[in-house]
Amino acid sequence: MRVSSWAFCKRAVIAIMVSLAIFQAGLATAETLNPVAVAQIDSAAARYILAGSAPGVSVAVMRKARLVFKKGYGYENLETMTPVTAETVFRVGSITKMFTAAAVLRLTEEGRLSVDDPVSKYISELAAAGPLTLRMLLTQTSGLHDYTHTPAFGEEQRNSHTTKQMIDYIASMKPLTDFAAGSKWAYSNSNYYVLGAIVEKVSGASLGQYLETNIIAPAGITTTVADREDDVVLHRASGYVPVEGKSGHFRNAPFFSMDNAGGAGALRSTAVDLARWQQALFAGRIITLRSVAAMTTPGRLNDGAIAIRPDAPISLGPPSYGFGLELGTVDGEQAIGHGGSVPGFTSYLVTFPKLQMTVAIMTNGAPNGADVFHDIERAVLHAGRN
Repeated sequence: MRVSSWAFCKRAVIAIMVSLAIFQAGLATAETLNPVAVAQIDSAAARYILAGSAPGVSVAVMRKARLVFKKGYGYENLETMTPVTAETVFRVGSITKMFTAAAVLRLTEEGRLSVDDPVSKYISELAAAGPLTLRMLLTQTSGLHDYTHTPAFGEEQRNSHTTKQMIDYIASMKPLTDFAAGSKWAYSNSNYYVLGAIVEKVSGASLGQYLETNIIAPAGITTTVADREDDVVLHRASGYVPVEGKSGHFRNAPFFSMDNAGGAGALRSTAVDLARWQQALFAGRIITLRSVAAMTTPGRLNDGAIAIRPDAPISLGPPSYGFGLELGTVDGEQAIGHGGSVPGFTSYLVTFPKLQMTVAIMTNGAPNGADVFHDIERAVLHAGRN
């Protein structure tokens, strides 16, 4: 039975690698986004802002390594009335998870760890969580309780913590796990915070340093870094939350120390940078195409069932889950991406591999505009098909 399962997985990886090779081969082609798609994106962004979901939106689209669209809408700061542009910097939230997954695979390529290593090999504080592996963390099947859902985190999120302090916090959760390792799928930020801590332990560098040098720099982008609230950042967007019952009214988002996000959500970026990075990822410029194929292979539970994310806020199917990536379809087209949300910011990044098209959407508001995100990705998708 194991041989049969491995044969299936091997065929799947080969098929994905062929698809990625096609993605890589088409990089020289130049294209532009058609006026119909541009009008649809403009309309969707305007609806999102007028609905009072966020003050600002930034959108970027790439096809075959060429930037074919970039535009900002609304305001990055309501006090200064500074407009959003393609250079506006937002917190990306859980889109960070695909960067963390790529870092783990980069270390795997170097022979410094294995995705099937036990978590306790690197984080002894989690030995009580059971037989967890890095693969289970990557595919969100570990059962670790989400530390952002613990009663104390509402206050703790305001305070800066070291990686060791956060690992101790996660290890002290009650319950520590929600189900037996590998038996179910459940989204948990704890999985990716722990992975980030493992990257630090194995590499000897901070997660931000490792990502910036090994995972971000190869894409040739410069604004994507681990965020710190005390950094002075040109064109930094302010985060907002809508005032309930008062459409178009906002409050400043509650303070959130980015030290607490780690590998689960600590990065900041622009829409253009995110689109460039995901194109570079699928072209094999960040990690090898074999590693990308592993990253985009659906995770499986102990019984062999594919790990499905039934509660995806921006549905791709509903999607299966690979390593930091949701794997699904949009209007019948293969789609690979992830959303992100931290207080005051919502983002979405998706690639249509066969069309070699990527769309990044970033906002400084609430995660309640999934229909608008759908409209933008569909506008891009159908532009690519025509």
